[in-house]
Amino acid sequence: MPTERKAVKITNLEELLGSSALAILTEYRGLKVSELTKLRNDLRPKGTEYHVAKNTLLLRAANDLGWSGLDDALAGPTAVAFIKEDLSGGTKAVLDFARTNKTIVVKSGILGGKLLNSEQLEAITKLKSKNELVANMLGSLLAPPRNLVNVLSQTTRSLVNVLDAYRKKLEEGEGGETAPAA
Repeated sequence: MPTERKAVKITNLEELLGSSALAILTEYRGLKVSELTKLRNDLRPKGTEYHVAKNTLLLRAANDLGWSGLDDALAGPTAVAFIKEDLSGGTKAVLDFARTNKTIVVKSGILGGKLLNSEQLEAITKLKSKNELVANMLGSLLAPPRNLVNVLSQTTRSLVNVLDAYRKKLEEGEGGETAPAA
């Protein structure tokens, strides 16, 4: 039975895990406080929080959510990036930081209670961001009305061109006299 303080931490971890689209487990051994602060500051605009967590508490929180299979991933000191909004942007920021800073090691990720390996995390970085997907969808929704307007205006333009050609023909046929106004 955990103490009251640990129970609160477990509840907080459960809330973070449950509200996150993706959680990336990292080993932070050797990471300086200034580097940790820089990483947190880089992740914050992407809707991502980075927390150091005790493995036993994290495991208990995951088990309370019904997630299993995290035992092997929770070896050594663990910090978790909880990505809530920008899935691809947050993942890319964590993986880029891990590439440039060799003291942080990406262990695995948790997406919907399923454990992801590093290749699957890399594939997530190739996904379009939410804003790009919304822009593509809006473009697709606006295309049919825009095309309809173009088709309708083309018909009007064609009619005007035909009438203009007819007017010119009448002017030429009458020997340069102007045609009566219609």
